Amino acid sequence: MGLFYLVCYAVITCVITIRSILKRRNIIYIALWCEYAVSSVFCVLGKVYQANLVGISTWHNKWYDLSDTTWWGYALIIICNLIAFKPFEVFDHDSSLGDMGERKGAKQYMGYYAYIYILLALIFVILSFSNIRSILETGDLGALRSSLYGNSDNESTLVITNNFVANLCYKLCIQFKYLSIFIALLMFKERYRVKTAVGLLVTTFTIYYIYASANAARGGLLIFVFCSFLMVLTFFKYMSKGSKRKLIILGAVCGGVVVSFFLAVTMSRLATDTGGGNLLLRNISFYLGHGPIEFSKVTGSLEDFAYGKTIIGRLLNHYFGISYSWENIQAEIGYPSIGPVFITYLGYIYTDFGIFSCVGFTALWSYFMCRLLRKPTLRISTVFIFLYYLSFYVTGNFAVGRLEYAGMITAHIIALLIRLIEDQLRIRSRKYSLLYTHKENVYEKR
Repeated sequence: MGLFYLVCYAVITCVITIRSILKRRNIIYIALWCEYAVSSVFCVLGKVYQANLVGISTWHNKWYDLSDTTWWGYALIIICNLIAFKPFEVFDHDSSLGDMGERKGAKQYMGYYAYIYILLALIFVILSFSNIRSILETGDLGALRSSLYGNSDNESTLVITNNFVANLCYKLCIQFKYLSIFIALLMFKERYRVKTAVGLLVTTFTIYYIYASANAARGGLLIFVFCSFLMVLTFFKYMSKGSKRKLIILGAVCGGVVVSFFLAVTMSRLATDTGGGNLLLRNISFYLGHGPIEFSKVTGSLEDFAYGKTIIGRLLNHYFGISYSWENIQAEIGYPSIGPVFITYLGYIYTDFGIFSCVGFTALWSYFMCRLLRKPTLRISTVFIFLYYLSFYVTGNFAVGRLEYAGMITAHIIALLIRLIEDQLRIRSRKYSLLYTHKENVYEKR
């Protein structure tokens, strides 16, 4: 029955995807369903043609053993996706994106943002140049990946720089990477300082490329480019022909870099693989085609829920150093022997509290995002948290680590701070406007 459940999941996901295309839904909504549909197809192909497509070994067999998968595991992914993807339908309703950047002072602030971001990136690069050079010169990316993630939590131990200022600049650049892409595209749309916008795009991509190289993270770079590409598609209808041409050229160059990096990381990891067959095809098929299966295995294997030990326990360990052991938790709750990696964005939520927590978490966050996006005017604070929301669910088709929830908290705090700054700027602008009007009236009376 395991294969039957898997096929049903793939068929339903593909039907929803095709329906969204025929209904001409928002491009981001369609793209997300396409991503999950492609993954579901690779899941079926990976199981049916396991010997040729992903390989047969003790390691592969445990991933593709469907005996402990459940139908409700797959159903839960579909239900939560339907809920979670609703904000992508709402985004840019009534062409609200087209009005952004036209308000008084908006272009000036976009310019300020671009210069500050580029300056932060330059400070990071200058202060960490020797480390960055050694990172980019690394040949054995497979060994680098193993050394960074050779822990039970599957979390990176990467330290690019010990310089406080450089590290702060680096983290700010990484935190605001998607907003930088958005601001650059907004500048393209408004035809405002296009050369600066090009510099901002190149700088943002370069910083994230350094990050991906340091982590040997091919998936991270692909997800970054995919999210950026979705933003480009959303803006495309508002662009002039000249801006479109520049973006296509930049996209082609970045695409070539990403493909070469992806192949380099993949081949480096496969250097010691003796499984036979087309190793590149096997690796890609396995990457795309086992996340939903592993989540379904979790739903069919747990003997007890962790009640917050996986997410909350890991966060407490991260922030306050409170003792934490994934191996102990795994043994206590009967977690399957598949590793804490490719279990989709629902894996740890289900592991902690079960089905209702998955639906509840997804519904609350989706409702919150829809409320923000339905407001008549898009604000930068709304865009910032929306972009994080997008990256979360793009990544969530594969893996969302326990520390991702720390990133979620950080993203909402930053969005709140941006909102406070926006409110202050609006109040100040209103005061100046009233003062200017008052002076004009006094002058007229004289």
